[in-house]
Amino acid sequence: CDLYGDYYDDQEEDSKPSGQDWMPGMQSVHKSLSSFQKELKGMGIKLSTAKLRKILITGNCWSTERSREVARLYKQYAGKMKPEAIRGRIANELRITPSLVSMLLPYDRVLYDLEDKSSDARRCDRWRKERGKQ
Repeated sequence: CDLYGDYYDDQEEDSKPSGQDWMPGMQSVHKSLSSFQKELKGMGIKLSTAKLRKILITGNCWSTERSREVARLYKQYAGKMKPEAIRGRIANELRITPSLVSMLLPYDRVLYDLEDKSSDARRCDRWRKERGKQ
């Protein structure tokens, strides 16, 4: 998110074609995901657009009407159902796929490759290392 160095909220900027802030040939106020993806690729970081969006949503740097609606519904059903069932229900209500629902929700697990790993993460690393030697 620090590399993005920006914040996108469609409530503040409607830069889609024919949107209130759209001007042909003019750049929007925020970086598009594809331009940010190219910038990262130049740094040797290859991430899909979906993964970039999910990282930015997790870091509160990306917000759209759809992502806010998905988050609102997820919060509404949290604790009442299992996460898979919640995603399915939201997908049915919004008429989108469960995978899109997942892409529009922030990460809910620990990030990988942190310096301060849990004992279980260290055990998994040792197992992968030993498995690779065989």
